[in-house]
Amino acid sequence: MSDLSQLLSDEKRPAVASDLAAFVESQISEQSGITGMAIKGAAAAARKVDSNIVPKGVNRMLPDLLGDLDPHWQAFQADASTDFGEFLAGRSPQVVDALMSVADRNAEQISIPALAKAYNSLRGKGAKLITPAVPELGRILQRNMD
Repeated sequence: MSDLSQLLSDEKRPAVASDLAAFVESQISEQSGITGMAIKGAAAAARKVDSNIVPKGVNRMLPDLLGDLDPHWQAFQADASTDFGEFLAGRSPQVVDALMSVADRNAEQISIPALAKAYNSLRGKGAKLITPAVPELGRILQRNMD
């Protein structure tokens, strides 16, 4: 059986990080309402600090993300399912907890007070925002594993 750490290889990591960064950017742009405005504002502020903050952040969090999702990948392979996104959707609460844990661990390292404040103000909405994105996250990882 394979494990998700293969996506950290020199040949695969750039493509995975790029795919996930594009996914994050699309998720940000799709947000609406008051929360969407807050997320878009926080993202714009972060991009003023560093225009490549999303790709850099994704790349930095990638090892933790893959490590936390690998048990689900192992179960997916043992189950002989064909769609990792659909498989993860059925485990959304655990997957979202893992993703929020990765985000929280990385947020502890934010050294820019305005960004830390933005993260903390939006943190409570994280699970609600991430849950619908879980299937596509799984499909992106599966596509890169093939």
